[in-house]
Amino acid sequence: MVTCAYYDVSELEDPVLMARALERQPWPERRAKVERCRFAKDKRLCAGAGVLAADLLRQAGARDLTLGFGEHGKPYLSRHPALHFNLSHSGRLAVCAVADLPVGVDVETIQDHGEAVERYCCQASELAWLGRQADRARAFTSLWVRKESYIKLIGTGLTREPASFSVIGDDPELDDVCFAEWQVSDALLCVCTRGECAVELSPWGPFAGR
Repeated sequence: MVTCAYYDVSELEDPVLMARALERQPWPERRAKVERCRFAKDKRLCAGAGVLAADLLRQAGARDLTLGFGEHGKPYLSRHPALHFNLSHSGRLAVCAVADLPVGVDVETIQDHGEAVERYCCQASELAWLGRQADRARAFTSLWVRKESYIKLIGTGLTREPASFSVIGDDPELDDVCFAEWQVSDALLCVCTRGECAVELSPWGPFAGR
């Protein structure tokens, strides 16, 4: 089972709640990352994602949240190697997925990225499929969240070219891969795992009751 939650970080425009979010960051790396963000919206997303992840991991039973990092920078819990998690954020949504198997998650605001980006990300069969869709922006965003969640699942990040594999059709590399996708407000969210797609999705409010 994969537990996935999304958090609308708009409430962190409140400086009191933003201060609480910073106080609740369990990871020095995440606090430093928040401070490096130039724009307030990016600070909110980064801080919100950290609080959300910490809460979900503790709910899943983690007592020590010490991080390790994979070859390409994917974080994991060094004291709980059997507990996997992944983060993403876009627009005003922060997302975290927690599971007992490797998992990748991505969220992207639905928008038109243009033909150059489509050609960079997609194989010819995917471009042909895009050309048949009534809502091309939504269709491309669907392809993108699937590709991004897959490369986050395998831990390569964007060192793996997104056009080197296809998320539609019969790419043998993805034979055992499952995608679970939802639209949340103006964004698409996708969780990628291997095997059966057993994903529980819910909204999250770390500061409910303020």
